[in-house]
Amino acid sequence: MRRFEGIRAVTYDCWGTLLRDHDWEGAQATRTSALRRFLDLTETEAQELIEEAWARHDEAWKQVETFGAGRMAAYCLEARGVFDDDQISQLTKIFEEASLDGGVDAVDGAVDTLKALKAKNIRIGLVCDTGFSTGRIVRQMLEKVGLAEHIDVFCFSDEVGVPKPGHEIFDKALAELGVRPPEAVHVGDLKRTDIAGAHEVGMHAVRFVGVHNDQTDAKEAESVIDRHEQILECLDLE
Repeated sequence: MRRFEGIRAVTYDCWGTLLRDHDWEGAQATRTSALRRFLDLTETEAQELIEEAWARHDEAWKQVETFGAGRMAAYCLEARGVFDDDQISQLTKIFEEASLDGGVDAVDGAVDTLKALKAKNIRIGLVCDTGFSTGRIVRQMLEKVGLAEHIDVFCFSDEVGVPKPGHEIFDKALAELGVRPPEAVHVGDLKRTDIAGAHEVGMHAVRFVGVHNDQTDAKEAESVIDRHEQILECLDLE
């Protein structure tokens, strides 16, 4: 395990690193039910339309562009000839807040590790790509599981306008944390977004595999950990 010197801040990915969905299927069922209330669709038709919208989101994400809850709601309604702004706004809110009903769990060890880092005067940032759950919703989720109080800076792709690995979202986090790239480590689970994005701006990177182990051939991080507390060892803080 590589050890880093002179680190003043740690930034974290959100999904698959600090948070995991408690009931993704339930949240999707809420979105499907809502879409059926807006449009005369069978359950299967509504599910397929939401899947199409999510595919558009995924395509945009891979092109380092945003296609969030609002655009997915608009896509679903406009695909069936509904262009009313009020209805799009209403469906967007339901799409966003369905995740609150589904709920999330903090990944094991995350809360205690953030506490330990703060006790060592390490500043903490969040660099989070958003989909159905916007920054507004993710903040509430982080608060519910006791993580938000330990995070100094929040950067969400729907608010910054660019997802990872775009440098803008990392640059914003570094600027607000008040550190230079070599003084910061980013911890995340995806090589294409977390690891590549951190490296491109000159940060160090640690890949977390405790929830999801990215098996792609993209460039690896300097260190790979499967437990959150191992970041303390990487920073010589254990």
